[in-house]
Amino acid sequence: QVNTPESKETKAVVNKSSYFKVTVSDGVCSASDSVFVKTFQYLCDDPSIFVPNAFSPNGDGNNDVLYVNGNMIDKMIFRVYDRWGTLIFESKNRLEGWDGTYNGKKLDPDVYDYYLQATCIDNVESIVKGNITLLK
Repeated sequence: QVNTPESKETKAVVNKSSYFKVTVSDGVCSASDSVFVKTFQYLCDDPSIFVPNAFSPNGDGNNDVLYVNGNMIDKMIFRVYDRWGTLIFESKNRLEGWDGTYNGKKLDPDVYDYYLQATCIDNVESIVKGNITLLK
């Protein structure tokens, strides 16, 4: 939907893949061009929101920090628990990841549970739960 198609400037809301044609004229000459805008569906859930199921915080520069992945996340709370239910990591910022420590101490290899509550840019909320394996 184009808001004001006859204006010099306009905005369009594109909910589905659409073909747009623009024609300009100075009263004597005219020119036109076209563009196809392809839309992609995303879900406020997997695969648009993704938490890896394993990481290896061993200092080798590969997968040393566990991050929540999802560019469409507006707000989130990410919590990691040990097998006894102790909260060992919490973040409200997807750019802040877990480095495999708790209270400054490196944790042993194990399986940890996570809970992710995310609100995407369209105000849709998603709750994801799963397991993360900490490897060395």
